Amino acid sequence: MIDEPEISLEDTNPHEPVNLDERLRNEEPPLSEGDTSPSRIVRQEPRRSSRAQQIIGALMLLGALGLTMAATVLWLTGGDDTTPVEPTGQPVAQVAGPTATDTTAPTLIPDAPEADATVPAAQAAAPHIFPTAAADEIAAALLTPAPQQPVAYIPRDNAPFTIQSQHERSEVIQYTVQQGDTLESVAAKFGLNDFYTLIWSNTRNSINPMRPGVQINIMPTDGVYYEVTENMTIGQLAEKYNVDPYQIIDSEYNNTDSFSLFGSSEDTLLTPGMKVVIPGAKGEQMNLLAANTSNAGAGSSGSVSGSYSLWGCTANISGGTLPVSNPLSGGYTWMQSFIPGVHEGVDLSPSMGTGTPVGAAGAGTVVYAGWSSYGYGNVVVVAHGMAFTVYAHLNSYNVRCGQDVGAGQQIGQVGSTGNSSGPHLHFEVRDANFNPRNPQDYVGF
Repeated sequence: MIDEPEISLEDTNPHEPVNLDERLRNEEPPLSEGDTSPSRIVRQEPRRSSRAQQIIGALMLLGALGLTMAATVLWLTGGDDTTPVEPTGQPVAQVAGPTATDTTAPTLIPDAPEADATVPAAQAAAPHIFPTAAADEIAAALLTPAPQQPVAYIPRDNAPFTIQSQHERSEVIQYTVQQGDTLESVAAKFGLNDFYTLIWSNTRNSINPMRPGVQINIMPTDGVYYEVTENMTIGQLAEKYNVDPYQIIDSEYNNTDSFSLFGSSEDTLLTPGMKVVIPGAKGEQMNLLAANTSNAGAGSSGSVSGSYSLWGCTANISGGTLPVSNPLSGGYTWMQSFIPGVHEGVDLSPSMGTGTPVGAAGAGTVVYAGWSSYGYGNVVVVAHGMAFTVYAHLNSYNVRCGQDVGAGQQIGQVGSTGNSSGPHLHFEVRDANFNPRNPQDYVGF
């Protein structure tokens, strides 16, 4: 067909189409005996299979069909098998991965158990197939976050309370002073850090000085135990001691079975006679005769005689006279009067200032001359038989323990030692039991 020219309108005798096979046969040279590579097309007839081959093929087809049916039965019945499989201790084999069209996940098949003589060989050799989840179920499980472990906690009682050790207290108690007690020893005995708490919790005459047999208040914590003497609000009391009002209101020491400030406010009124604990508050620094005092020489008649000990000084008191003389002979200025429970003496500021002579107000025996760490500074105490006189803030003193002195005799000089803001004489008069008395009842200033 390639060599045939195209048919045109002027062609009056076109060649007839010739079949390719027919053309090849026409062009094929004649065969000869020596031709080893003939190009003649030879059509091969199909081979006919024998009878034996047909029988074998049929048997193989039937066997494959039987195996397929057996596998199908095992697959359908394997998911309902609830009988646990005994572990063999052998590693688990994994079947080949899924094909591109397989939608199920790979299935893990354990090793076949050893053959049992009582079990048919076909049944013993059959592997146990575990059911697996579909691919979409596995994907959903992987996308679901794992649940968090619950946070461990300690259950709390619906009625919370504070556990206190046995030695802790929530109320003010009373204590009877024993022989040898001091402010420091009593404070330490009851767990108080500042012995001034005892001073700020009691009347001055009950602890100045400490005397055996006297009952005193013991606070449960450091601070001030305030007895209300006139109407005032909680806010006013807090301002007086420079504390927060709710430091008083919320204190457990002001909320007991017998007394409670819970629910109060700054404007809540406190009435005379109420006693309030002010934790952490600070009171006034006072002049104190707080030390070990023995009143063994004090008689029932209100006089003191015999051996008497004060602050380590032991003297033999043989009598004396009432303290009625002015301890300052020169000019002075009246600074402060006697105020029971607040200021238990009088303050006199001499015109000459520091160094002005100080004389004994009456005849008697010196029962202490030295330094006091309780605010008095240099102090001299004289026993007059029925009373005591105290001379404090001295610049110096010129008497000794146990020395007898006469009325008007110089015992020291005015100074400003101890709790003092300037040169002055702090002068006190106390009875035989060391209770403070107004000096103006004895001396005509």
